[in-house]
Amino acid sequence: MTKHWRIILPGAFLAVSLGLLTMFNASKPRIMVLQSMGSNAPWASEVDAGIRSELLRNRLPVSVEWHYMGDELQQESESVVVASARRAVARFDPDVLIAVDDEANAQIASSFAGLQRPRVMFVSIDEPPARYRYDGQLNVAGIAEILPLAAVREALPEVKDGNPRRISAVGMDSATGRAEMAQVRGGDWGPHRLVAAELVPNFEQLKNFVEARRTDTDILLVLSYAGLEMPTSNATVTVDAGIAEWIEANAVPLPIGLHVAYVADGGGLGFAPSPRDFGERAMAMAIDWVDPSNGSVPPIMATSEHFDVAIRESKLRARGVIMPSIYIETARLGGRYFP
Repeated sequence: MTKHWRIILPGAFLAVSLGLLTMFNASKPRIMVLQSMGSNAPWASEVDAGIRSELLRNRLPVSVEWHYMGDELQQESESVVVASARRAVARFDPDVLIAVDDEANAQIASSFAGLQRPRVMFVSIDEPPARYRYDGQLNVAGIAEILPLAAVREALPEVKDGNPRRISAVGMDSATGRAEMAQVRGGDWGPHRLVAAELVPNFEQLKNFVEARRTDTDILLVLSYAGLEMPTSNATVTVDAGIAEWIEANAVPLPIGLHVAYVADGGGLGFAPSPRDFGERAMAMAIDWVDPSNGSVPPIMATSEHFDVAIRESKLRARGVIMPSIYIETARLGGRYFP
């Protein structure tokens, strides 16, 4: 072999190898995860953890890409954020679009309902699928988010004196907040009673609602508040964690969070759907959907019956609340127990 060929052959081999690798990657099914929240939001992070856990178990080669609408929302208008998400979806051209939470479904994924591509996997929507024109569409499947209201109701006699409780609920006025509030208002609270419920656009109105509940409420349900508008002049409460801390310090009724972030942000007690389970089940369903050897279509409306219990014992102790050991051990096992 001449010196000339000794130079050409390795280069040709490398070029062919890169070409084959490119063809292999291009042929892999593409799955895109579209998160309504930011990449650092606790809910989004734990959904992602469930997705990655399922990917580690997966044997089907797939290409996965993430896009976080919430990362841009603090700097850009909603219309700019939506346009950016649409461009990301168009560029990646996924076989399956996993849209997490109501905002991603309302603003992006719902526009693909009834189309041949992409197939839509909705995750943790509080609204019924019909709200997004998903019912009857062959290219749509997913997992609805059901707030663990029955678990909250069962725990209420434990956290108070066993008498029927007066319940109020507050959350942020957003697609997720409105859907969550619809579940709260439609829930069976007997023998307890829902006396007040309000969605607020900013922190000042949240404060007003909480302060107005000093005498007519025993239990304050705290819905989603991530990204709640904060006054620029307020130097003491500037992030989501500050909202939970303020509620714990100022609410007379016992606050109970209905989102995983509440206790992590400084709250005392929370019951919430399991984001990790959502992620695992959504990715497993999406992989089954694109697996050519499977051929099955996921159900249009799956639900996750798993929920998390979170406890920050110092906050409950300060209120004289002692939870039964079963709740404490459940929080410990789920990594949601804080001293």
